[in-house]
Amino acid sequence: MTTSMNPDNFGRRNSVSSVDQYMDAAIRTASPARLRLMVLERSVEVAKLLADLWRKKEQLGSNQYSLKLLDLINELLSGVVGGSNETENEVCHKVSDLYIFLSKHLLAAEENSDADAIDEIRTVLEVETETWRAVCAQEAPAQSMTNESSAEMPQGLNLQG
Repeated sequence: MTTSMNPDNFGRRNSVSSVDQYMDAAIRTASPARLRLMVLERSVEVAKLLADLWRKKEQLGSNQYSLKLLDLINELLSGVVGGSNETENEVCHKVSDLYIFLSKHLLAAEENSDADAIDEIRTVLEVETETWRAVCAQEAPAQSMTNESSAEMPQGLNLQG
């Protein structure tokens, strides 16, 4: 048997996949708002997967997906910090209360593998996701204006060699 026909011989070995490299670069270069959006998007994906599993009566109760969702919600909670004034602090307090509520709602849902409760969590996370998409969309034009003002930074592809 020749090893050259083995599918494992094709592509790079013992290296990080191009998807992992892309994600690593995206994370390293992302703004704080974009990082938050990435965590929210992943939270929505995990919540959808968890609800689907419970509806199929698979992996009921606490499992790797419910634990991952709890980790993601806690990550979102840890990113809420106090503001520079009373109004900002009040908003931060309300947002942190929301994430604490979502955590408690998830823990209660685990007891009965309540997929509908996970859908409720996902709905809240989807609203948060849309909010942060809007923040990131506003952030992008501001960044491009900053980049345009720094002439030493090349923009786009250099097709002239």
